[in-house]
Amino acid sequence: MTPELVTGGTVLSGGGVYTPLPGGRVLTPDGYAVDADTLRRAFASTPANTRRSRESRTAAYVGWCRERGRLHTDPGTLADYAAALAGRRHPAETIAVYTSTIAERLAAVGTTVPESERALIRAIVSQRAQEEARDDGGQGDALQATECTREDLAAMLATLDRTTVEGIRDAFVLSLDWYMAGRASEPASLNLRDVAEKTVRLVDPETGELVELAALVITLRLSKTNSYGKTVETIRIVAQDDGTCPVAAYRAWAAVLAEAGVTSGPLLRRVKNGALTTAGRPPKDPTRAGGIGDRTIRNLIAAAALAAGLTRPLDSAERAVMSTAAERGELDALVLTDAGREALKVRRRLARRALRRSRPRYSGHSMRRGKVRDDQRSGAPRHVIERQNRYVPGSKALARYLDDIVAWDENPTLPARFRTARSVHLRAGS
Repeated sequence: MTPELVTGGTVLSGGGVYTPLPGGRVLTPDGYAVDADTLRRAFASTPANTRRSRESRTAAYVGWCRERGRLHTDPGTLADYAAALAGRRHPAETIAVYTSTIAERLAAVGTTVPESERALIRAIVSQRAQEEARDDGGQGDALQATECTREDLAAMLATLDRTTVEGIRDAFVLSLDWYMAGRASEPASLNLRDVAEKTVRLVDPETGELVELAALVITLRLSKTNSYGKTVETIRIVAQDDGTCPVAAYRAWAAVLAEAGVTSGPLLRRVKNGALTTAGRPPKDPTRAGGIGDRTIRNLIAAAALAAGLTRPLDSAERAVMSTAAERGELDALVLTDAGREALKVRRRLARRALRRSRPRYSGHSMRRGKVRDDQRSGAPRHVIERQNRYVPGSKALARYLDDIVAWDENPTLPARFRTARSVHLRAGS
C-alpha cells in the first residue's frame, strides 16, 4: 500500500490508517511498521499532479458513497457512481477516467471490480457519449486549450518590457516553452545545467551554402511521460530570425543569472522588485528554492494572452458563473430538496463549461498545441513531430493536436469543381 490511498485520514478500502509510532516509525494498515522515511519516499515517488488528481477523484467517490450510505468496496457501487456522473452530465471521457482511477485504487487495496461491473461501466460511458453526440448545445465537445500560433507568441512577447529582469525572464519562459512544445511542468523542471548553447553547421536549403547557426540543446530529465526520471530526452532548437528567438531570450536571461552570481539550481527563477528572490512559500524540494513552478508558467501564459488582446477579461456576470462561492451562496439562499440541489449544481456546472467553450482559453497546453500545429503546417512528417515533441509513435494524444482534416488546396472536391467548370467552358466554346 502507498500513502496516496489515504483520503481524509482513511484508506480507500476502509481498512485502517497510517498510525505514527514512537521512534519515527509508522504502523501501516496491514499491521506492520516501517520507518517514516520509507513512507515519505514511497509517497514522493508519485508526481504531485498525479497524486492530487487521484486524491481528488477518490475523495469525490468516497464522498458520494457517504452521502448515500454506500460501501465503496461493494460490487455495483462503482457502476452506480458512473451512472450518477452520467446523470450529472459529465463528459463520457471524464466518467471513464474517474472510474478507471477508482478501480485502480480499489485493486491496490485488495478489492477487484468484477468484469461484469466493468462492462456495465463501459456501457454507461458509451451511452453518455451518444447523448453528447446528439446534444445541440455542444456539451460533448472537448474543451481544448486554444492553439498559440507563432503570431500569437510574437504578440504576447511584444507586451513585455525586456529592459526589466521580470520581462527578460518572462520572454525566455514564453519562447522556451513554445519552441520546446513544453507542458508547463517541463520548462519549470529545468536546471541551469540542462540548457546549453551550441553552434551547428547546416546547409541553407535555399542557397545550398554551408551556414553556422546558434542553437539550444535542452536536456529534459523529468516530464509527464518520464515522471520518474528513468530516461533522458534531448530537445534541439535552432535560433530564429525574429523576435520570438529562444536563443536570444536565453542569452539575455543567462546574463541576468550570471550578474546575480547564480551558477546552479533552477533555470527559471522567481523575480520580485526587479531582482531574483527566494521569497514566498518554500518548495517541498529545497533544491528548487527560488525556482518557479508550472502554475506560474500557466498564469504567465494567460496574462500575456490577455495583455496581447488574444483574450478578454471576464465580466461580472461571467465571474459569477465561474465562482464556486457564488454557487454556495445560491444553494444556501434557496430551500431545495436533494434533487433540487443536484439540479442546480448540474446547471451551474454546464454553464461554466459552456462559458469556457465559448471563449479562447490560453493555458499551459496552448504552447504545446501551437508548436505541434506549426510543425505540421511547415511540412514536418509525423514521425519527426513525434520525436521532436516527445510523443510515442502513433500517439493518440498527438492526434488530438494535429489537424487531420484534408487541406483546402488538397481537397479532392476542388479539382472536380475545376473540371466541371472547364467542361462547361469547353461545351460553350464548341
